[in-house]
Amino acid sequence: MEDETPARENKKKIRGLNIPDELVLAILSRLPVKSLLRFKSICKSWLSMISHPQFIRTHLHRSAQSPHCPRLLLKTNRSPLSFVSIDFRTPNRESESLQCPWENSDSFIQPLCSCDGLILLSLHDGHFVGTKSGRSFVLWNPSDRSHKIISCPYELPFCALYGLCYDSTAHDYKVFIVSQESETSVAIYSSRNNSWNLVMDNRYYLYASEHQAIVNGAVHWVMCSREFDSWVIVYFDLVEEKFKEVPPPSLWNEDAEMNLVVLRGFLCVYCDIGVRQIEVYAMKEYGKKESWARLFVIPCAIERRVPCSTYLKPLCLTNKGQVLVSVGKRRIGIYDPKDRTFLLYDSVRGRTAIPYVESLVSLNGGI
Repeated sequence: MEDETPARENKKKIRGLNIPDELVLAILSRLPVKSLLRFKSICKSWLSMISHPQFIRTHLHRSAQSPHCPRLLLKTNRSPLSFVSIDFRTPNRESESLQCPWENSDSFIQPLCSCDGLILLSLHDGHFVGTKSGRSFVLWNPSDRSHKIISCPYELPFCALYGLCYDSTAHDYKVFIVSQESETSVAIYSSRNNSWNLVMDNRYYLYASEHQAIVNGAVHWVMCSREFDSWVIVYFDLVEEKFKEVPPPSLWNEDAEMNLVVLRGFLCVYCDIGVRQIEVYAMKEYGKKESWARLFVIPCAIERRVPCSTYLKPLCLTNKGQVLVSVGKRRIGIYDPKDRTFLLYDSVRGRTAIPYVESLVSLNGGI
């Protein structure tokens, strides 16, 4: 009789353990994505278990609740399709080079935002810059390399607001493109139905801020109210398909440039107060104006190699309370509010840093 292969021996050992399925699920849901992708090949039952939508959501929920800083995706200058993924949870900041799995080397690629491990990228030819055109976008999961190229059927100006979020009522990932001509329009793409929808809402117009924040299952932006001619925080209600407002902090300074970010699951506003400092406020209870509180302050002159005029953007918090920041959109640094120290990572360079979590959400066979 021929010797059994190692794979068959492993399967026999797994069956012989008689571990309850509930315990197996609990263990697997705590493992990293790379391990789970390998474990799919152990046996059919594990393949079915790891690929099940409920397991994917459970694993994603555990990853999102982690107090550690997520990974960062940076666009590199090596080639048009080259990225690097950095894990700041590891002592030596382990990095991984990623190559986009689609062929379009003549196009300009811009990372826009992330949700549940999916990255939304803009894909368009260089001669379209500054002009109107229907553009292509890519939904990409860097963890399992699955992707989906989508084309917007509407003419879009180059300057627009973007968003990506999970619609729990429809079990669907949706892309949002907010643009403005004579009216403000929202183009909505449904990944599940592979279809577009156009909604008009003329109560707000676009603000210079391009940053979005996904909180409470909705995408938030800073826009301007036409009625009061003032800056407001709005989100797009997926059920009613219209913008709704979130009360801003009481210390809202309309003379300061306001931007949004998500830190530890909280909707946060950070304000660039001239060349003095960046103040960060968090809404501790979503929707309650009185719950806004100042989290920390980042002085602009934080390091001799960083000029006071350099643009700083908070990206995420580490489990030690340190702030990972984007410096001038090309470099990464970390600021400690406790001892007011700053470390600039000279070895980490790239364009448009996007924080994201690794996930099993696949774009190959639907979501």
